[in-house]
Amino acid sequence: MNPDLMRQLAERLMEANGSLSAGRAAQWIELLASDIESSYARAGYGMMEDSQASAMILRWIDVYGNRLDEFKATNPKIAALLDEPDGQPE
Repeated sequence: MNPDLMRQLAERLMEANGSLSAGRAAQWIELLASDIESSYARAGYGMMEDSQASAMILRWIDVYGNRLDEFKATNPKIAALLDEPDGQPE
């Protein structure tokens, strides 16, 4: 996904959830975009357009954004990423 679009989505997420830092919001957007795009591709549809992925992420931000920081990942890889401060490896 386009880096400028990722930044805009992260800013939107920070507006929806004031407890997320810029780094954590960017990490969430990267995780959501990656999940959407890989699920779409696994379903056999090829690459998803940025506009489609961003529209889906915006819907998720509108519904879950204010409590996204409460999410507890069951996937060990995602859980480890979310446990890192501000989404940065230690």
